[in-house]
Parts: sequence; C-alpha cells; structure tokens
Amino acid sequence: MKQRLQGLIAGIAIGALCAGGIVYAKSTTETIEVTYDNIKVYKDNVLCSLKDANGSTIEPFIYNGTTYMPVRGTASLADMDVTWDGTTKSVYLWDELVASGTYLMDVCPPYETSSCTQYLPQSGKSFQMAGEKYSNGFVLTYNNGYALFNLNSKYSNIEFTVGHVDGSRYEDEDNDVYFYVDGKLVKEISVGGEELPKTISIPVSYGLQLKVIRGDQGIASSNIGFANITVQ
Repeated sequence: MKQRLQGLIAGIAIGALCAGGIVYAKSTTETIEVTYDNIKVYKDNVLCSLKDANGSTIEPFIYNGTTYMPVRGTASLADMDVTWDGTTKSVYLWDELVASGTYLMDVCPPYETSSCTQYLPQSGKSFQMAGEKYSNGFVLTYNNGYALFNLNSKYSNIEFTVGHVDGSRYEDEDNDVYFYVDGKLVKEISVGGEELPKTISIPVSYGLQLKVIRGDQGIASSNIGFANITVQ
C-alpha cells in the first residue's frame, strides 16, 4: 500500500458541491452552511493544491466540525486513481491503474467453471478460430458451459475476440452467449455459424462477479472460443 496523506483529514466530501454550499446526499438535496477558512493541505511537508477533473482548484471546507476534501484531488495526492460509477452512485479508489493490455486470465482467472477449457500462452496452449491461433482466454465446449470470475470491483470493461473454434462440430450453427455482472444480464451476443471471429466489449462497471454462460441450443453445438481477453 502506498503512503497516504499525512496530517489531519477528518473526512472526504463525496458528491457535487457548489459555492452556495449545496451537498447532494443519497437521493435528496440539503442546504447547509459550511466554513471556508483557507485550509491548507500538505503532502510530505509540501503545500499542494487539490484539483477537480477539469483541473480547477477546489478548497476544503469545514462542516459541523469535520473537514471535508474533494475525493479526486485527495486521491491524486495519495497517488491513487479514482473512478465514478453513475449507475450505482459509487466512488472507487485504486492504488494503481490497470495497465493497458492487461489480460484477464493473468490477473483474474475463473474461480469456477463448467465445460470450460482455459488457454494460456505460458502453458503453451492455444486454439484456432478461422485458421488463426489464439490464447489468453478459454473455450466453452458444451451448452450451458460457464465461467465465473471474481472481478473484485476493479474493472470497468472487458474486451475479447469471440468465435467458433476450428475442428469442433456443427460450426454452421449459431450460438448465444450471455454475460452477467452480479447476477444482472449486461450483454447477450450471438456467434454466427459462418461468422468470422469478432471483437466484443462488455461493460462490467466495477462489479464483483462476472458470469459468462452459453445458451442451450440443443444437444449438439460447436465450441465457442474467447481469446485475448483484456481488462480496463
């Protein structure tokens, strides 16, 4: 864990704040009186400015004896990243950003699977779709096969290449795949029998659990591959 801000920080203001002193809490709006007293913030004895997402300076304030500081500016001083999920009204703080091109299978492999085979390049394993080799993913081999991932609220989006696996039976059939985040369906895709592999993006919105499951198209169906799965 990286070193946190030194000094007295009694609270963090989460919500929109304007000069009139209006704070948004839960689903209601309350007018309050706050005190601006030229509060200074130091990190390692160096005077710092707190900035919002637009780069404007935001001054801490005092309300009912508690000092409040803006989330984004405070997190920046602590070398943390901050993200906002407007759907769930949630603020997320991270010790570090997820590097571009990070593979899901490296940082968050499935903890439970059914009719699922994993493919990792470090294990020398790959599969083919449309004559090309792929890895960094998994293959669902039967109807209702699934993979469960514990995302631990770290990611906003996943991206991957999906298609029919060469050499599997019934490649002319269409297959449906469903993506659930914390039990809620967020995406449904159809993999066409004669369709080339395609790139898909799935919003996981900093959820806890991701479930990828094949639909039930009958007794016989071809294998579906998910390759080069990256997270953001």
